[in-house]
This record gives sequence, C-alpha cells and structure tokens, in this order.
Amino acid sequence: MVGLVLSCSENAVNDEEIEDQLSHRDVECREAIDVLEEPGAGYTAHGSDGGFIALPASVMQLGRWAPEGSGFEDYRFSKFGLLVRRFRQVSLEIVSAPEGAFFDYGGSAFVSGGALMVGPCDTDGPECVIEPTEHLSVGPCGSDRGEWVVWAGGIWVNEPGCVEVIASSDDEEIPVWLAVGASCDGTAAKS
Repeated sequence: MVGLVLSCSENAVNDEEIEDQLSHRDVECREAIDVLEEPGAGYTAHGSDGGFIALPASVMQLGRWAPEGSGFEDYRFSKFGLLVRRFRQVSLEIVSAPEGAFFDYGGSAFVSGGALMVGPCDTDGPECVIEPTEHLSVGPCGSDRGEWVVWAGGIWVNEPGCVEVIASSDDEEIPVWLAVGASCDGTAAKS
C-alpha cells in the first residue's frame, strides 16, 4: 500500500514520522458539501445494486503543487468529488500507485493518508471521529434530499498515472482504477 501524511509545518517530514502518523481517517458526514440523485456525467458507480461509491471515469487533471517547505514539493493535487450512496459506509485504500499517492478529504489542512473511511452518520446526527490514518472511511450518511452524498477533496500524486484503490462496503470489496494526470494505459492528460 502507498500512503503519505503531510502537515502544514515548515519542516520536512521524514519517513519514520510519516509511518507514525498513518493510521485511520474517518470523514465526517457534516463535512459533506452536497447531495445528488444520480452521480452525473463523468462519474461511474461501483458496486452491486447500483453501486455504493461513484468516482471519476475519465482522466483527472493535475492542479496545484504541494506547499514549499513541506518536503513533498514534487506532489500535485487532483481534485474530485467523492460520492457515496446514502446510508452506506465505505472504506477506500490505495493499494498501488506509480510512485506515491494519498487522499486529502475530511476538512484536513494538508494532512491525509493512503486510505479513507466514510460514515456511518446521518446528515443531522452524530459526529464521526477523525484521526490521521492509512484508511479513509466515509458514511453511512442519511439524506432526505438525494441518494448520493458528496465530499470535496482529491488525491495527491508525485507522478501521473493509474492509482489502484480498493473500495469496500459491507461484505463487498472491489478494485477501482483512478486515472490521475494520465490514462491507465499511460497516455498523458491534456492540460
């Protein structure tokens, strides 16, 4: 598995500090930015019964560079919404990337991990605990306005390419490939 944790300090982070900071990150339902009835163009739902997670289907563009002095100046950010079906808990874990990759979700200030967990929560209910980790957990979240709950964030990479993620919910675990800055067949993205 590939994962990194970054902080806003002016000092570079060494490998031992990174490993010590990685554990598990729960993304709070109250940090969701929207709800939708359907994932929409450019997204593909993954999982049985109409899917439990929707992720970008095409090559994602690379944007801003990591902050100077962070020790990760060669990393670039690719922003995309994370869509999770309401009332589902989802875990994401990066299992393969060209060099290094990590998620940035959950209202963090440049502090993330190689895996995420979302939920369970309802949109007006209890808060989920957030701790730096190797796993990103999301949901379940309830909503009376839509079927899919949306979080803002994305993924940091230090080399464009195909990032393999394992998405899990209930007893289902599926691989998903994210084309970050280049297609999964190696073709570079247009700027």
